[in-house]
Order: sequence, then structure tokens, then C-alpha cells
Amino acid sequence: MKKILYILAMAAVMLTSCTKEPKQEVKLGTVSFDLTYSGDYITKASSVNVADFKVSITREDGWSKTYDRYADVPTALELAEGEYTVTATSAGDKLAAFDQPIYGGSQNFSIIVGEVTPVSVSCTLTNMKISFVTTENFRNELSDFTVTVTNASTWTAEDASERTLIWDREAIEQNKAGYFTVAPIMIKVDAYRAIDNSETHAELSVSNVAAQDYHIVTLDAKVTGQVNSLNITIDDSMNEKNDNIFIPGWDETPVDGGNDSGEEGGDNGEGEGEDQPSADAPTMSWEANPEFTNTPITNPMNVDILISAPKMIKTFVVSVDSEVLSPVIAALAEQPSYDYFADGPFDMDLINDPVMVAALDGMGIGIPTGDAIYNQTSVNFSLSSLIPMIMLYSPAPGSEHVFTLKVTDQEGQTLEKTLTFFVPEA
Repeated sequence: MKKILYILAMAAVMLTSCTKEPKQEVKLGTVSFDLTYSGDYITKASSVNVADFKVSITREDGWSKTYDRYADVPTALELAEGEYTVTATSAGDKLAAFDQPIYGGSQNFSIIVGEVTPVSVSCTLTNMKISFVTTENFRNELSDFTVTVTNASTWTAEDASERTLIWDREAIEQNKAGYFTVAPIMIKVDAYRAIDNSETHAELSVSNVAAQDYHIVTLDAKVTGQVNSLNITIDDSMNEKNDNIFIPGWDETPVDGGNDSGEEGGDNGEGEGEDQPSADAPTMSWEANPEFTNTPITNPMNVDILISAPKMIKTFVVSVDSEVLSPVIAALAEQPSYDYFADGPFDMDLINDPVMVAALDGMGIGIPTGDAIYNQTSVNFSLSSLIPMIMLYSPAPGSEHVFTLKVTDQEGQTLEKTLTFFVPEA
């Protein structure tokens, strides 16, 4: 009987195996990933390590795979045939934090049976950075101060505590940088005047913000004995928004030995030279065109500008407003989405944009860049080779091509000069 049952059982197994549908074959291909991050010239974040980036791979049918560290992703990964998206993000998820640049990027790719698909994912900064510099006057005038920044909707919003950072004097002197998710920011300065410990407050808002923005905020206060105020300037040297905001501060406190009549620099604010730049502010001179008048484009031509900055150059940007040359400059800076008619002038950052710097250095047209400008007190800046190149692109007769040179020194003092060139009529 046991033998009969055994035979029946074996027959059932054989019948089942014979009637079972054949297993569907999975068609495989291979993918290799290359993960990089760009924008270090914006963040200066030496602590960023792509090995720690989180990587997620998703297929259009809903399948997904996540690796907590890019270092754990196999060198060659086998996947089923189909359409995929890989997403990479760096560590950090706070709405506001010191020294927390957050990078992210994604790339679509296809897996083809029997082939190796190389995929490169470039991650860029997804939040925005803010830091502060103070002028010598500001440091001398104030005994103490704090700067508060939030990207909450209001100072009292429910999530304000998670979106707010505070800098004290020491943090600013250490150039401590804060990072915020992209949203309009509000800045508040609470300060105490050294001469009498009187308190003053100032606020400003910045609504035009975007990922990768670097807001460099310069804090300045006029010296005692003049019409005193707290002056806060926003210098977005990465995106060149150039917002300049003046906020009234203290009422005037008389200085011993001052002229009470107000005839020379008194409270009426009409003292001679009050609005003149300081003796150590940046200057530009053009020996061939001292008045910086509109200049016809010729070849050759002399566009040699002497830049003097006793307090050392911190940033230098040239804004190019030219229908024919701006797109060419944008292409050199690897900005394929740039559209002159939609985006306007294109900014050449000659210190902080490594792509732009490398491109200009490679052209060999005599434009100084990088360390040849940064922290220098005197620079011979030449556009003599670049301007004649405009004629290579058949510009319209009579058209104007405007170059705005903007230099900021380490004290936050800024100077702009506009150079206008025109195509002679035929």
C-alpha cells in the first residue's frame, strides 16, 4: 500500500512539473554610474564627499532600489531592460543650518540588453548660501551686534525656529556661512553703538532668490560725527542682482569740538564731501579714454583699464550686454540654456567661476582672471583683444555693446564703470 501511495505521489509531482508554465526570461543590461558635484566655487565646501550621497534608482513601472551611500553602489550594476531615473542627494535635510550645503541631481537612462550604459549624474547646490562681511567703520562704531536671518513667512511663523539662524560678532568674523532652503529671506540687525551703548535695529528682505544663490551681505555704519546710519548692502556676486539697500539708523550724536551750526558736516547732512567715496575705495582709469565716452569698435584698439583697490579686490564681475557677444560668452561658461533676449546681459565672474576662468585663460586674449585679480591692490585689466572680436559676428551697424565692470574690495566697497562700444556706420 505504501508503495502504491509513493507511486501516486511521484506521478502527481511529475504531472505538476509537466503542466507548469515555463519561467519567463529576464533580459538584462548593465549600468555604470559616475557621480560628481559642481558649484564648489559657490560653496567652498571642502567637506562634501560624494561617497556619502544617497542614491535612488527607479524604473518607469514602479520598481526602485535605494543605496544609503554612493560608495555602496556596485561598479557595474545589472538591471532589467527598461527606462530608469537615478537620483542622488547629499546628506542634510534641515531648512536652515550652518555649513550645510545640500546637493542634488538626477539623470534618465535606458538599459539595453547585453550593453553597458555609462550614466553621469552631476549634483548642484539645491539650497542657497548667505554670509556677512563688515566694514572697518561698522566694527569700530559698534560695541556688539547680532544678525538674524530667516526664510520663514514671518518672524513669528510656526516654523520660524526651524528656518532661522543667528550670527554673533565672532561667527561673522569667522566668516561662518548659513544655508537655507529656497524661499524669500529676511535679515535683521540688532546693534549697540560703541560711543554711548545706544541700541539700533535694521531689517531688510530679499525676495528674488534661487538655488545656488550666494548672498554676500555687507554691513556698514557711517563714522561718528556725520549723519549716522546703519547701511546694509546685498551683493549677490554669483548672480549679480546688485541690490543696494539703505536703512536709516541712529539720530546724530554731537561730537566734542563739532560745529553746532551745521555749516560743516552738521545734522543737515550737507557737509562738503559727505557722499564722496573714501580715499581707499576702488578706482578705475582708462588712459586712452579718461572720460569713458562711447567708443567705436576698431582693430586694433586700446581698452586697457587700470583698477586700483587699496583694500584688495574680493570680487570682479564683467556684465556683457551684447546681442552677438553675450551668447558666445555664455557658451564659454557652459550655459547652454542662456537666451540673450530672455535673460539679458551675461555676467562673467572672473574670480569665482572656474569654467569661465579656464575658458578665458585658454583663449589667451590677455584678460586677467582668478589669482591675478583676487586680493590684488592693482590690476591692469585689458579688453583690447576681446572687443574687436564683436565684429566677427556681423553686428548691426550702429549697434551698441555695453560692458559693465564691477569690483568689490575686502571692505565691501564697490565701484561700477560702464564701457559702451558701438559699431561704426558703413
